[in-house]
Amino acid sequence: MDVELLSKPRRMCRRLCLPLCSLSWLLALMQTADLSAATQHEVVRAETLSGIAKQYGVSISQLRTWNQLPSDVIQVGQRLTVDVDQYAIRAGDTLSQIALRFGLPLDRLRQYNGLKTDNIAVGQILRLKPPHRDPQPPRRKTTTRNHTPADTYKVRRGDTLSEIALDHRLSLTALRKLNSLQGDGIRIGQVLRIRAPQPEQVPQAYTVLKGDNLSTIGARFDVGLQMLRRLNGLTGDHITPGQKLRLRPSATEEGIHVVQAGQTLSQIALLHELELQQLRQINGLDGDLIRIGQKLRLRSTPTTVHVVERGDALWEIARAYGMTVNRIRELNDLTSSRIYPGQELVLEATAERRFANYAVRRGDNLSEIAQLHQMSVDEIRRVNDIAGSIIHPGQQLRVRPLNAKQHWIEQRELPWDQLLLHPTTTRIDAANGPYFSTRPKADAQSGPKYFELHPRSPLAAFRQARQLWKGFDAAIDKMGRLSNALAGWHIVLDPGHGGVDPGAIVPTVDGNGQRLFIVEDEYVYDIALRAYVLFRLHGANVDITLMSPNHLFRHTTPPTKTFVHEQNEVFNLLSHNSSDRPTAWPMGNPSDLRARVQIAREAFQGVDTKRTVFLSLHADITPNAPAAPLVLYYEGRGGSNRDDASRRFARAMLPALGADAHTRGQSLGVLRNNPAGVKALVEVGNLAHVEDAWALRYEQLRHRNAEKVVRGVLDFAGGRRLAQR
Repeated sequence: MDVELLSKPRRMCRRLCLPLCSLSWLLALMQTADLSAATQHEVVRAETLSGIAKQYGVSISQLRTWNQLPSDVIQVGQRLTVDVDQYAIRAGDTLSQIALRFGLPLDRLRQYNGLKTDNIAVGQILRLKPPHRDPQPPRRKTTTRNHTPADTYKVRRGDTLSEIALDHRLSLTALRKLNSLQGDGIRIGQVLRIRAPQPEQVPQAYTVLKGDNLSTIGARFDVGLQMLRRLNGLTGDHITPGQKLRLRPSATEEGIHVVQAGQTLSQIALLHELELQQLRQINGLDGDLIRIGQKLRLRSTPTTVHVVERGDALWEIARAYGMTVNRIRELNDLTSSRIYPGQELVLEATAERRFANYAVRRGDNLSEIAQLHQMSVDEIRRVNDIAGSIIHPGQQLRVRPLNAKQHWIEQRELPWDQLLLHPTTTRIDAANGPYFSTRPKADAQSGPKYFELHPRSPLAAFRQARQLWKGFDAAIDKMGRLSNALAGWHIVLDPGHGGVDPGAIVPTVDGNGQRLFIVEDEYVYDIALRAYVLFRLHGANVDITLMSPNHLFRHTTPPTKTFVHEQNEVFNLLSHNSSDRPTAWPMGNPSDLRARVQIAREAFQGVDTKRTVFLSLHADITPNAPAAPLVLYYEGRGGSNRDDASRRFARAMLPALGADAHTRGQSLGVLRNNPAGVKALVEVGNLAHVEDAWALRYEQLRHRNAEKVVRGVLDFAGGRRLAQR
């Protein structure tokens, strides 16, 4: 099946990519461009109007107005006017990326904004046109009357939540999440967040003081010596007072570029200062065709070097290559287990010979298989002696060992499939199953508004779910233990949303460009169940706040068959369901939060508070936040009533969650007045980014998310000896 690459390069880019083309010639062309006109965007395959709006930081309504579009339907090759004067900087942006996106010479963008360097900050507003231009009048008067800080908005008479979201270039779901809103109700005078609070700041640079040495600086800022040397062009460890050292790689120095809508291979090469042919060679590309969400490697390294990607954790890299964490730290002069995107880790010489087998399934393509196993297409071709991109169902491919479920099976031979057998309930196998008693009518989520109602009442669904769970627990008991590291600990897992409330329903694309929809609550429930099993296998007592009457964790075969929004999950609380009224279903309102906290309160009765953990699992959808796990602890407005114990817990989880994982405080109802000794809300990824939406479809990567969460709790609880294996 030759299912490679979908995006179509623009004609201009094809001309620019001829052999006689040089980077300096392209830059000269950009310098002479007429910037008085609005930006023109040519629609490429698989793009949507909403995706283009997100790319340029404008609203769909503005795009339709500027281009006189009667609907959201657009055609490949169609040219759209993007007449935007300003741009709000988002996490991961660089000045050169922004200049490239809007067709501006870098020096002119600096000139418009009075910048002497390329340093920018998230939330900063950049001018995209000369400052003497009259600013475009605001669409709505309410925004001009609002004098609250730039990251908040004060609700005025006549405002609606959807209008506020549109005005501030946010999706309605993102605005709800930012403000912990369960519905769309707002009140006059209410102050809403319109920009995500910044994660706890990590210094990007340090000025050397008298008495400093490179080792102490590396230890103080949690950065390995080899990376510190590479970032600063040091051949040894000599530094001098007053010298400024870089501590973190920039976004353009990461080893991976994720293709966004509208990008071409030549643009990406220019952005990362690579020759086009070099970028093709690194990624085994025969031409310039690329697809949205594809990961492109930006540098070639020996097979005994691992380039860290966002989400990679040191403990899982060690397991994938058959090494210990301590050995990798020793080889790379690491003082801790924190690693960063773009960091190069030296491995044992024998690590390159470790491979696993992957059986090609219907719908697979070589690019997605390579991405799943953190390989380039060129590498997977070389390892398997494949000349092109055509593969067949059933074909066996040698791949890098996956950092997830395979390890548990290979090392412990745990009978995972036995957890999906039930003595009293009929099992129904499906593309995304199995299910028990009933299954969804649809094989995949067909759109943002599709849902299926459960045929039973809340109380009947609760009883059915409890019966299903009873068999599930019994099967886990028969599996034995991985360790006793969490013996005496009590954990409550809280899968976010559920019932009538799906959380976010996010469009994405698969490797063939087919549009898919991800339903947040269905996927985080699957992750929570996997974490439930692993916590039990490490000796913990575990409860869950939400249960489904017809499924446990599920397989994804193929991942094009996405989970359907079934409104059938119920709270694991008899008193909540005993009314048997429709309002007992999870609805996404404040009473739901109280039910989740009440379940924790009952679970933790008589338990030592110091050994209690509450974890609420979600998938973020915030465009101006990075594509990486986020751990939230409770902190009131303005930094009041901060839960310091939970803050320490959140920080302790970061190495296990992987590179670029971050933490911050937020006023969240599910954490407020929660009786757990430590409690956190974990956003396992950010669905606003195509790579995270892509990953969530894969069972192996959902299991990887569950393992990360469990490993983070093990580290906090004192099980670090396990992480060294």
